[in-house]
Amino acid sequence: MPTKDPHSTMPTAVRVRYAPSPTGRQHIGGVRTALFNYLHAKSLGGSFVLRVEDTDPERSRPRFEQDLYEQLAWLGIRWDEGPDIGGDYGPYRSSERQALYRSALEQLIAQGAAYPCYCSPEELAAQRQEALASGRPPRYSGHCRNAEAREALRRRGRSPVIRFRVPEGRRIAFRDLIRGEVSHESEDVGDFSLYRSRDESLEGGRAFYNLAVVVDDHAMGISDVLRGEEHLSNTPRQLLLYEALGYSPPRFGHLSLIVSPDGSKLSKRHGDTSIDYYAQEGYLPEAIVAYTATLGWAPGRNPERNSLEDLISLFSLRRLSSNPSTFDEKRMEWFNQRRLQRAERGRIADLMRPRLSEAYGRWEAAEGTAHDRETWYCHLVGAAQEEATTLSDMVRLCAFALASERPEMSAEAAGTLEDQWAPAVLAAFLKELSEEALATPQSANEWLTGLRHAIRDSDGLRGRQVMFPIRAALTGSLRGPCLGIVTSLLGQSRCRERVEEVLKACQPPL
Repeated sequence: MPTKDPHSTMPTAVRVRYAPSPTGRQHIGGVRTALFNYLHAKSLGGSFVLRVEDTDPERSRPRFEQDLYEQLAWLGIRWDEGPDIGGDYGPYRSSERQALYRSALEQLIAQGAAYPCYCSPEELAAQRQEALASGRPPRYSGHCRNAEAREALRRRGRSPVIRFRVPEGRRIAFRDLIRGEVSHESEDVGDFSLYRSRDESLEGGRAFYNLAVVVDDHAMGISDVLRGEEHLSNTPRQLLLYEALGYSPPRFGHLSLIVSPDGSKLSKRHGDTSIDYYAQEGYLPEAIVAYTATLGWAPGRNPERNSLEDLISLFSLRRLSSNPSTFDEKRMEWFNQRRLQRAERGRIADLMRPRLSEAYGRWEAAEGTAHDRETWYCHLVGAAQEEATTLSDMVRLCAFALASERPEMSAEAAGTLEDQWAPAVLAAFLKELSEEALATPQSANEWLTGLRHAIRDSDGLRGRQVMFPIRAALTGSLRGPCLGIVTSLLGQSRCRERVEEVLKACQPPL
């Protein structure tokens, strides 16, 4: 077992891996693991390996493997070796490495370090319940360690599971790269499953996680294993396997648990946290990366501004925390809002085209405006970009200009139009409205400022008392882009139509 401080003797060739199972879409927790492995490797000039642990054929799906490639690439996390690009240590799918697992298994059986177990699932469940009822850790009882008991069950025609024979009376200790000294007692581990076989020949069976990961990490020269806290209980099992197979173990580091704001473990009941979901919602990849880096790490001041290159230069295992990390979607929204506001306008305009076309169909610049189609579009997107938290939010903010009709009136906007002074304000707006006033956002702002001052001088109304009725009539909301932008983009004709419609509704019936 390693005894030196792992931080003081970093190997010259750091090799890390991200090895998810293709049984679902990539989520925040998995991406945090991939990101920290990537940052650790790149900060030390090492290699980042992508491996697919499809050890569960019933649940593994090619579409989830494809999702893995697409989402990591979208986030900018690039791998040096993997199933799709190959490498010197392939193949990189567990399903294609079964011969290696069988070879290691045969070695363990020959050494007496592994044995076949014929206990049925029902018998194992009963053993588990008995242990829990007695206040003992739920571990395998060791029934099939006894050759006679094993033979009696074999004669019933059962297929075996190969188990590792955990040595008794052992203290299994290692120095975690993040948590420091960690130890387990072998009595708490129990003989664990290595391989499910159809028969005693081992052909046609499949390796379980702990055997596969040890064989693969050794064969691929993985130097450092960084993974979630939930794998901490697997580490003593894997260290025993390394010892039995005569392999030198890598160094292990276990990242902090990610929890919800209420302190419970993050799960599906807290909502969809898949990267695909956030991409569809219109989060920028750089915002997701910058926020995810804060889950268990404090990467400097203004963390929302960090690029991948910044994070590589800042990263150090010494600065990672073992305390639970809270996933706060509101804070990630704020990260995205800041990145969105700072993003290059042309890039956001390009990202918004398919979203706006899907939402509103083909659109043109409003009639009566002085803008050509592209200038009009860039003004619209730029205005929404200043206010939005996500690209989906921008779609909503553009509705006032792109929807065939004014968006549905919000309750607070409707309430503003019920104020006694609203009709007079809207009438003054119509009286002074002109195509020249709305020629540009700047001219529209200047005109609205003059209108506000004139109404203040004549009626004593101020600020929101003037602007809110106009905004409500034009957009159906009290929130959104600058009113100068709104009026300039709508143009004289649409502004007049919408305000006249509201004034007509305000008139009492005859």
